[in-house]
Amino acid sequence: MTHRSHMHAAWPGGTGPTHRVRASVFLPRVTVADGEWLARVLPALQRRARPEPEAVRVEDVSLRYRSGHLGIADALDATAAVLEPFAAAGASVDRRGEWYICDEEDEDEDESLFDADRPANLRGQPEQDLLVSMRVVVDADGEDGGAASLYWAVLSLAGDA
Repeated sequence: MTHRSHMHAAWPGGTGPTHRVRASVFLPRVTVADGEWLARVLPALQRRARPEPEAVRVEDVSLRYRSGHLGIADALDATAAVLEPFAAAGASVDRRGEWYICDEEDEDEDESLFDADRPANLRGQPEQDLLVSMRVVVDADGEDGGAASLYWAVLSLAGDA
């Protein structure tokens, strides 16, 4: 996990309208199961809180898939399903045309496009046919409860990576 923040890890609720939280968390290997977990957890975590527009962004989406098990269309649809909970929770998500796509056979040539410290590859994970890498960027007011709940969910995923 790569996590950059200009503050302490705690979300500073009630600190005033001028205080901003800025953080960037890289998630190197998000699975379909992680997307299903987010779909269950985020609505309960957020309740009615929604982040301000553009307060939480999902960027630099990259996907790796096993071409022998998934076709490109299936891999794109599965990636969209992984990202859907972020969008449903109010995050801005890169459009499908902006995603980087790599099949299992391209792993050796394209490692640098995934986090160099912990590349998302399928070789060591035979149970996975798809891995999604992304960067989640938070730039939110300190009192934005919707952004805070997304941020905590992302930190939970990052801890599992």
